Amino acid sequence: MRFPRASSSTTGPRSHSSALARSSRRSAPERFIHPRVEPEVCFLLGAPLDGTVTPLQAMRALAGVAPAVEVIDSRYRDFKFSLPDVVADNCSAAAIVVGPWSDPATDVGNLGLLLEVDGRVAQIGSTAAILGHPVRSLVAAARLVATAGERLEAGDLLMAGGATEAVALGPGSRVRLEMERLGSVGFRLAAGPDGEEG
Repeated sequence: MRFPRASSSTTGPRSHSSALARSSRRSAPERFIHPRVEPEVCFLLGAPLDGTVTPLQAMRALAGVAPAVEVIDSRYRDFKFSLPDVVADNCSAAAIVVGPWSDPATDVGNLGLLLEVDGRVAQIGSTAAILGHPVRSLVAAARLVATAGERLEAGDLLMAGGATEAVALGPGSRVRLEMERLGSVGFRLAAGPDGEEG
């Protein structure tokens, strides 16, 4: 999933920059329908990427890597939909929370991770579950964007994809992701409307 620079257009295949949230921030539950969360790696581009690139070229274009969680949501009951349906629904993207940035040279190919919800272990996994190596998502994104006559730009954020199955959330849910070498990130859904504790 691509999140362009704040100054970029949010039309076409791009995702809305309003989907970004700060780590440890509370988010009002009425923003969502039936949210789920999944652990990911987030890439920050420091240089443009265009068309067919190698994994090494993609890595050299990075300005940073970070642990991140994506909140996915859907207008469709039980997340059951066709491909055209999910594209029309913004690919179920609802929000992302990005942790601290690390050196772009950090090897993210096989990092252990622990996802907790409400203080309990919800998922244990590895970034290797993301296409064998998360950088492959970056390579694929550059290629796919080029077919639309665009390119990935410096300042863009790219989410590599879920490293585990998504976990359902409810009002008041507390989420924390701990990722080897990259650190931690988390957030909480408020228990009441407009961020109130209810």
